[in-house]
Amino acid sequence: MSLISSNIGLKEWAVTSSALGRGEQIFLLRKGGIREDGRHFKIEHEQFLLYPGLFHEGQLLLKQENQHLLKETANADFSNEITFSVYCELIETIDISEEHQVRALDAFHIWSEEFPVKRFNWKPLHPLKLMIVRAYKLDAPATVNVTDDYAGCKSWIDIDHPIDISALTQALSDAEFEKQVSEIHEALTPETVTAH
Repeated sequence: MSLISSNIGLKEWAVTSSALGRGEQIFLLRKGGIREDGRHFKIEHEQFLLYPGLFHEGQLLLKQENQHLLKETANADFSNEITFSVYCELIETIDISEEHQVRALDAFHIWSEEFPVKRFNWKPLHPLKLMIVRAYKLDAPATVNVTDDYAGCKSWIDIDHPIDISALTQALSDAEFEKQVSEIHEALTPETVTAH
């Protein structure tokens, strides 16, 4: 890890961000945002902080055994301040173009079975991007004020002030991370895996 600070944020559901920081899953799924160029998601950065946010229909988007995680953000208000606590390095990108591949990932995430399928089916001519990331917890989470530039349905945020990432703790050991990556590859058909 050569960087000591980052000013790049990727918006993600706060519950998912926390799960990544705890090593409960190792990937994000992306397709696009309303304010993105052409409404397509582009991987603009390979190292980034997770910018936590809320989904109003949260309970429906989690497996029953994970719905207790919503308590973490039940009273959260991300409109004035954001706390950055998880930093990620993109390890690999896999294009998912078949629904059965989405369903094959069910054992590897906290979401309900239908949540990733719904995301997959939006703009069905375009593949869903599976982003395998190495997540780290910031030893000293950083809270910043929200500005107008951070608002809206866009994925990438330029943070006004660099966040110190010099002290990080791995969410998973090297061995456990590599084990999960291997299991994800095995769950998907080989031809979908593309080198990053």
